[in-house]
Amino acid sequence: MSHNPRVLVIRPAKERESSLRTLARTGAEVVIADHPDNDLSGFADVQLPLPSLPGAFRSGRVADLEARIIDFHARFPLTAVMADFDYLLPFVGRLNERLGLRGHTERSGLLCSNKRLQRAALDEAGVAQPRWAPCPDTATAQDFAKSVGWPVVVKPADRSASCAVFVVRDKDELDSAVNAALAESWAADVIVEEYLDGPEFSVEAVAADGAVTTVAVTGKGIGGRTGVLKLDAEIPARLEAGDRTAVEQVAAEAVLACGLLNGPAHTEIRLTSSGPRVVEVNGRIGGVFISHMVRAVTGVDLYRAWYDVLHGNSPDLDPQQRGFAVRRCLSEAEGLV
Repeated sequence: MSHNPRVLVIRPAKERESSLRTLARTGAEVVIADHPDNDLSGFADVQLPLPSLPGAFRSGRVADLEARIIDFHARFPLTAVMADFDYLLPFVGRLNERLGLRGHTERSGLLCSNKRLQRAALDEAGVAQPRWAPCPDTATAQDFAKSVGWPVVVKPADRSASCAVFVVRDKDELDSAVNAALAESWAADVIVEEYLDGPEFSVEAVAADGAVTTVAVTGKGIGGRTGVLKLDAEIPARLEAGDRTAVEQVAAEAVLACGLLNGPAHTEIRLTSSGPRVVEVNGRIGGVFISHMVRAVTGVDLYRAWYDVLHGNSPDLDPQQRGFAVRRCLSEAEGLV
């Protein structure tokens, strides 16, 4: 591109402060688009004030946000758009298509942010995953549970961060879980899935021109009050070489099935008694400080790799194993620290 890099970061989160520090080191001009009260606004070279983004998305005022960004680009051309929140990914993809930028398309953003659409895409591509069904009401969920057996998992299709996700172990709990998920969903869009046995892992990878490269595999500890909270993480994961290869392969198949050709991916996998199965594909860098752990262990800066991919440059994805990183989260249960 003829003009200097100018990167739009939509609604940066406090946990992702390292992404802005990485962008600053590239020399790119950083434009932050969010409500002016964002704690990270001080990292911006330019601020693009927007109303509360969750409120705008809930109330259908996204077109106004898009118009503001398109107008800004006409005056100050952008070279990339970045966002870490799942619900923003279709919006980012639509902007990329309109502005001729690399990264998510609207379709890949939708498939990486809506679990119902993602499940359908993975089925179509033949990627191993749990049996599932859309769940418009409690009767549908009860019928599904009878067909696959207990426990089952209920989740809103259009939310993230384990919001209103429940492991349900009997029919008495199912109705309340479905109703809670329907209430939390932005569009009353809920799915029910068979419960996957076995340990959970996440694959931290970067796609560049349709080639998916694994940077690290993370071992996960799942639990908490709902049984699905991501409490613990270990890099590198404790996996035999054959199992690691199988987990990485299924994750790469899932990323491509979601249409993500350029950008980071955080894919959650259960290694079941029948082999690896996809829990979900997140078309972004993993949360809860995963990027910090990856960089500490491998030396790879996932945010720098993301920046390079968006600008058509070859990312540095050659990991140098140099240690072990562990994250432990405290649960609500009593115990000894």
